[in-house]
This record gives sequence, C-alpha cells and structure tokens, in this order.
Amino acid sequence: MINKILQFTGSKGYMRLNPFSSRRPEEKAPTRPIVDAHETDGEHITLTAALHSLLETLPQSYSGRENIRLLCDAIVGASSHLRFVWVGFCKGDSGDVEPYAAVGQCLEECSHWNLPSNCFDAAGPSSQAFPDDMESQLRLGGLFAPWLNAPNAATVSSALSIPLRSEKASLRGMIVFYADSKDYFAGVDVSLFQAFCHVAEIIWKQSNLMHMLTQKAQQDPLTGLMNRRHTVQTLEKQMAHAERADEPLSILICRIKDFNKLNDVYGWLASDAILAAFSKDINLQLRSQDAGGRWTGIEFLYILPDTNDEQAQTLAKGIQDYFLRHPVTVKNWSIRLALTVGIATYSKQIIGVDDFILHANQSMDAISDELPS
Repeated sequence: MINKILQFTGSKGYMRLNPFSSRRPEEKAPTRPIVDAHETDGEHITLTAALHSLLETLPQSYSGRENIRLLCDAIVGASSHLRFVWVGFCKGDSGDVEPYAAVGQCLEECSHWNLPSNCFDAAGPSSQAFPDDMESQLRLGGLFAPWLNAPNAATVSSALSIPLRSEKASLRGMIVFYADSKDYFAGVDVSLFQAFCHVAEIIWKQSNLMHMLTQKAQQDPLTGLMNRRHTVQTLEKQMAHAERADEPLSILICRIKDFNKLNDVYGWLASDAILAAFSKDINLQLRSQDAGGRWTGIEFLYILPDTNDEQAQTLAKGIQDYFLRHPVTVKNWSIRLALTVGIATYSKQIIGVDDFILHANQSMDAISDELPS
C-alpha cells in the first residue's frame, strides 16, 4: 500500500531560462530557502519511491547511456531541490571530462558541462558549496567549473559527488548531484544517493558486459577478426551503402598457399599461431576503414569501401609482396607465406553477398590456374 501511495509518477518537465528575464546580469540567481526537517522527510520519501519505481521499470537494454539518462530523469523528477545530475567517466589522466549523461533544469546555464579530472580523485562522497564572493567565483573550479564564465547564472548552491566503482583500474566514474540549497545534502541521508549510484554501477557494468558478449559473438577467437556471420552482416551493409551512395566497393579473399604442408611440418599449434600472426600483420597493410574477417579455416575476406578494381588490384599485389619479403615469426621460426588473392568489385549485376563472394572466388581460381605448380 505504501509503495502504491508513493508510486513515482514520472519526471518533471525541465524549466528553461527566460532570455528576457528582468533580473540584472550582476545579480546572483535566487536560490531556494534552507530546507527544513519536514521538507527533508518529504524529499527522502519521494526519492525512495523513485528508486523503487526505477528498479521495477528499468529496461534490460544494451544501451547503458540511455538507462543512465533514465536514472538521472528519475532523480531530478522526484526532487523539488535537485536541479541537475551529472554522470561521467574519466580515462587515465585526461584533462576535462565530458558528461556521459547530464539531466536537469540547469542545462542552459552553461555552454559546456565538462568537469576537471581531479574531481574524480575522491575516494568517497564529497560535497562542495557554491562560493559566495566574486573573487572565489573568478577562481571557480571543481564541481562548479561549468559556471566559471557565468557564475551569476547559477541556480545551484551545493553539489555532492560520489565515485562509481569500475573493474578497470584506468577508468573512473562519478555521479554529481546539484541542489538549490546549501544545506540540502546535510539534511538528506547520503546513503540514499549512494543507492542511486549503485544502480548506476549496475547499469554501467551490465552495458560493458553486453558489449563484451556482443563483441565475442562477432569475433573469431583465434585471430580477433570478424567471424563469418559478422563478416556477412558487415558486407551486406557496405553493399547497401555502395548502392545508395554510388561509391565503389571491392573485396579481397586471401588464401595461404600450401597451408596443409605447413601444418604437417610445424604442427597444428604452430599453424594456429601462423594464422594469428598473418591476420595481425596484414592489418598493417590495410586502411582504417577496411574490415577483415575469417571466412574459412585458411581464407580471409577483406572489405574495402570506396575502392575500385584498379585500387584493389594494387592493394592485393602489395599484400602478396609484403608477405614474401616479411616472413611471419612463430616461436623460433621465420616463415614466408605465399598468398593467392581473389578480387571482386561490386556492380549492379552482382546479386547479394553469395554472388559477390562467387566473383572473388572465381578470380582466385583463375589466378591459381595461371600459377606454376
């Protein structure tokens, strides 16, 4: 019954600052009065209800960013004093950190919402009050850095930052709550905000896990290239793009010649290492926009956007010459690889992925027939 009474009814619409406000630029934006005990109890009740509702309705989606925004919406929508919620992640010793999500009524008060990376150094909850005097405002930093160039536009008076725990040592996260009263965070139990942070951590970790699982499902485990299924999906998208944009598209199918002999001489463990070394070295010969996948056991398919037949022929010749001059290194062996490369360039006469692959295989077979045994 209590949960039904306190059911969260949704986020409030955001106020937008009126550019024609009569308030003079030099005047500090008005803030809410000091929060009394009765209002503090009300805040605690509505925020708790919002947390319960969020846990019941939060979708199990792949998009961590979208779910983080839903979390921020729930927090801001449940409080009459919280004006802004900021969530960000800091990699290494980067400078300013852009928000991963930022929601609230203050969005138009600043031109950007970057925070300095040293804000992420706190090991636990940390609060700051907005400085009162102009001299301090001119040196404004920390959690109020976005208001550095417009301190009088600020409608917030205090901020509470809580770190988000990450399994990666090089990645730090933080969520910041901004309130319109200086004593707000002294009155409301900090553990409630920590509970929201735990939800953010779960969303973050779940999103990373989903990303890793998706990546694993799309990768060939030996070479790290796209697996056959993902290669087909990528090629279909590139063919559709080439058709729409009227841009050239070519593919290469590379086959390592006499690979069975290598397997007989060096053994299957070394043969796997040869395939892995080959896939790594060939990437050095390709452009950043090119994509490669393991097509069969010893065949690799490379998708070359915005590449015509002549350019594909040049690239194929360069790859073959490279591996003849640069042997792959496996354990203590240096092994020269001879490649047969099939080439096909997309045209309107090609119908589907299978037909495109067939043209490349026919090109490869024709080249193989011309080579001496």
